[in-house]
Amino acid sequence: MEFNSIQFRLFSFALAAVLLSGCGSLRYWWNNDRMVGPNYRKPEAYVAEVWNDVDSVRIDTSCEIDSCWWYVFNDPDLNLLIEQVKSQNLSLKVACQRIREARHLRNIAAANLFPQSQSASSGIAHTQNSQNTDTFMPGFTPLTLNDWGIGFDASWELDLWGRIRRSVYAADAQVCERVHDYNYALISIIADTASLYIQIRSIDERIELARRNVVIQEGSLDIAQKRFNEGRTDKLDVAQAESNLATTRSLIPQLELARRQSLNALCVLLGLPPGEVPYLSEQPGIIPDIPPQIMVGIPANLLCRRPDIRAAERQMFAQFQQIGIAEADMYPTLGINGNLGYNATRLSDVFESASFNGTIAPGFNWNILNYGRLRESICVEEARFQQIMYDYQNAVLDAQREVEDGIVEFIKKSEQYKFDLAAAKANEESVELAIASFKEGKSDFSRVFVVQSSLVQAQDLVVSTKACIALALIQTYRSLGGGWGCCCTDASDCNCANSGFSSDIEIVPDSQLDRIQEEAPDSDPRVDDDSAMVPFEQN
Repeated sequence: MEFNSIQFRLFSFALAAVLLSGCGSLRYWWNNDRMVGPNYRKPEAYVAEVWNDVDSVRIDTSCEIDSCWWYVFNDPDLNLLIEQVKSQNLSLKVACQRIREARHLRNIAAANLFPQSQSASSGIAHTQNSQNTDTFMPGFTPLTLNDWGIGFDASWELDLWGRIRRSVYAADAQVCERVHDYNYALISIIADTASLYIQIRSIDERIELARRNVVIQEGSLDIAQKRFNEGRTDKLDVAQAESNLATTRSLIPQLELARRQSLNALCVLLGLPPGEVPYLSEQPGIIPDIPPQIMVGIPANLLCRRPDIRAAERQMFAQFQQIGIAEADMYPTLGINGNLGYNATRLSDVFESASFNGTIAPGFNWNILNYGRLRESICVEEARFQQIMYDYQNAVLDAQREVEDGIVEFIKKSEQYKFDLAAAKANEESVELAIASFKEGKSDFSRVFVVQSSLVQAQDLVVSTKACIALALIQTYRSLGGGWGCCCTDASDCNCANSGFSSDIEIVPDSQLDRIQEEAPDSDPRVDDDSAMVPFEQN
């Protein structure tokens, strides 16, 4: 009894010393929900106030983009294709299973708030005593002994310093990160689908133009051949006409190859073996109408619209919790071990009240000789946080660059398209005039050869430029984070309905996903409130 009293006093003294001096501030520890370590504050990231081309009539900053931005093309085939991709794409299913995995890992982390080890046991022990020992006493020592028992053991580490709770907060942030990863994958896949569709439709137009030019050039070759047979011209005109025709014909298999490869890539996005997409293969199409303006909002909205930026911020938050977890290792751990059960020599007596037995054993452990390594571990976690923080800030800058690239390409390609279209029309007129002049014998075939070659190139360039405008629009909306807000929040929409994933995938702001406040009632003494770039300072 005296030993237990001394042990209790030593334990109380150690605990008081930790609370009064080890934490640096008892008031901070108490007001910080009984957790040690700094509190998270979202670092600032540089965002421009306006886009560089804000004055252009081609962009609209007065409103946010439509989440289902592909409807601006007003193309039913594209709309149907994207709906199929959203439900069939295998990469989205992988991303969804990662959400499921993260949620289960979060539940495992939360379970550590309760007794970490529990086990139920039962058994029988039969002992046969030797009669040839000094301890054997005939008539007193039994020859055999049976011990029937059933019991329950548990071990519980108390979360006095917030180590376990911070691990739960980190796991919550990782769940959010996986949700944002899913949304970003959805954005990328929708944009890739739309881009492939535009490429296929532009190839269809280019093939049709090449076939029309083949017909025109076959007529020119026929004229040149007749004039040669009549002796009115030499073989050079025929050779030039044949060269023109062969060059134009060679474009068709090249374009057909590119179309087939685009269809194969589209099939993979649809989760299908490479082949034909029925409603894209029945008849050639054209590039859908392109709206004259892009709705871009303001740059600051990227921080909440881009899922990859939101995922990077949640990753940063999760890593920040590791600093507090590492700091908690510097303080003593308090645990309780215990067992309850029944033991008896006869099975019939096991559950009698007299057979009850139990043990409760509080434990105390403090790595006081490992402070050097523990402090270095804290520095390691801080350095890792700084790395992720700079990656986050760089991701914000890179997102703005992607949007700016898409906007300027949309504007400049639209300007280029006007000139390309004018050049193509001028070439069409030149071909008609050159052929008429050749038929009348006023000129040789050289002029026809030049203008027909130029016409093929000019018409092909018109279609290519129009496709580039559409692709620039797609890239801009992709960079703005458009595409995920139009999805439902039910788990079945991310293909997890039949896989045991019962939680909703919430498409909500980060403020609703955070599980703790970003700032405690009292600041950590190590936090520099004037610095948003460095959320903590280590003494």
